[in-house]
Amino acid sequence: MAPPLLLRQAAVVQRRLAARLSGRRASGGPNEPHRRAMMSSRCYASATSPLYAQPNQYVTGVTNEQLETSQAMRDWYQANFPSWKEEPETYIVTDENDDASRDDGTTTDDDDDEIITNPHAITLPPELTKRNIRPLVAYLRDSDNESGTRNCDRLRNPGPTEDDFPLVPGILHGSDPTANIISVDPESKLLVKTPWFEIQRELDRYSSGRNGSFENRVYALTIFASEDAHVGYHKSVRQLNKDETTYHLDEETMTITEIPAPPPQVLPERKPIVENVLVIPADLQLHPVLHSALCVNFIRYHAKKPIKIPIRAINEEESPAMKKGGFIAFVNTFVECLVEEGGVIPERIELECTGLRQKDVVRRERLIIPKGVTIHPRVKSDFLVGTVFGAKGVGADEKGEEETKKK
Repeated sequence: MAPPLLLRQAAVVQRRLAARLSGRRASGGPNEPHRRAMMSSRCYASATSPLYAQPNQYVTGVTNEQLETSQAMRDWYQANFPSWKEEPETYIVTDENDDASRDDGTTTDDDDDEIITNPHAITLPPELTKRNIRPLVAYLRDSDNESGTRNCDRLRNPGPTEDDFPLVPGILHGSDPTANIISVDPESKLLVKTPWFEIQRELDRYSSGRNGSFENRVYALTIFASEDAHVGYHKSVRQLNKDETTYHLDEETMTITEIPAPPPQVLPERKPIVENVLVIPADLQLHPVLHSALCVNFIRYHAKKPIKIPIRAINEEESPAMKKGGFIAFVNTFVECLVEEGGVIPERIELECTGLRQKDVVRRERLIIPKGVTIHPRVKSDFLVGTVFGAKGVGADEKGEEETKKK
C-alpha cells in the first residue's frame, strides 16, 4: 500500500486536474455554471461513454454490480458518503459494454475484442489448406519497363517519394501436364514480382536452421495485374469493439469539439489473372549482408513432380551415443519424394534415432515415410543420411559397458 503522504499528493493532483478540466478554480468562480452544466450532462470526457463512480475508492472490493443488486449497500453508501457520485475525481470513463455480460457469460475486454483482419487476404479452399499449402501473392511484371538490372533494382528499392513498395522480381515457369502447359512453350513463362514482405514472412517462418524448407514447400500462387499492386491490399485492419471518436477540449471557451474517426480506406475489387497455381520456390537469391530476398523464381508443381523434403531426427534421447553428447553428421539433409494426388505434403521426414551408437551409419531404412508419400525411384536403396559421431570418451564408455555386461 502507498504511504499516506503519497496518497494525499495524488488526491491533490486529481482535484487540480478535475478543476482544470471542468473550468473552475479551487474555490469556485465565474466558470461554475459551465462546470455544473458539464457535470449534469456528464460529457466533459466522452459524449458516448457513460461515467461511473468508483465505489472501491471508499471500500476496497466493492463494485457497481454489488451496489445495483444490494439495497442495503446503497443505503450505507448514501448515509456515509452522500456525495460519492458527484465528485469529479471519482469518475472514470468506461465503455457501455464493460459492465455488461455477453451471451456466453464472458465479459467484454478491449484486448480480447481486438480483431486484426485483412479483408483482401487470399483465402484458400479447404482441399488446399488440408494439404499443408500456404498462399502467396504476386503481380505481373512489365517486360519492357520492369526487366533488366536497373529496373529490377528500382523494384527492390523504390524511392522515398514513390508510392510503390519493395517487390522481388522473378519468373514463373515449368510444365504442368494437368493444365496442358509445356515448359518449352514461351507462353508458359510469366514475369512476376512478389511483395518483399510476402517472401520475408515465409523466410522467417521456414528458412531457419541447417535444413530450412522455404524452397521445399508448395505454395498456392495468385497473380494479379501490374496496376493492381497496392500496399493497401496487404495491410491488416485493426478493429476494436469501441467508438474511435475523439474529442478536443478548448480550455479558454470550455467547448468540446467532436473529431470523428477517419473513414477506412476503400480499395477497388481486383480480379486475379492466375489463381491458386501450385508452385515451388526456386533460385532464391539473398543479399550478402542484409539477407533480404533479391530474386525468387517459381516452378509449377504437380503430383508427378518430385519434391525435396527435409529430414529431422527424432527420439535422440533413445540413442546411447546421442544422449551422451553424440550427433549425426548429415551427408544428405533432404530426400526426394513423390506425393500422391490430393495427399498431404509433409513438412519433414522423420529419422528414427533409437539405438544409434557411435560410428553407426544411418541409411534410408531408418526414415519414417508418412502415408501417401513415396521415395522417388532414383533414390538408391543404400541412400546415406549420415554417420553418428560422439564426444571424446563416448565410445570408451560404451565399450566398458559392454565388457561389464559380458562379465
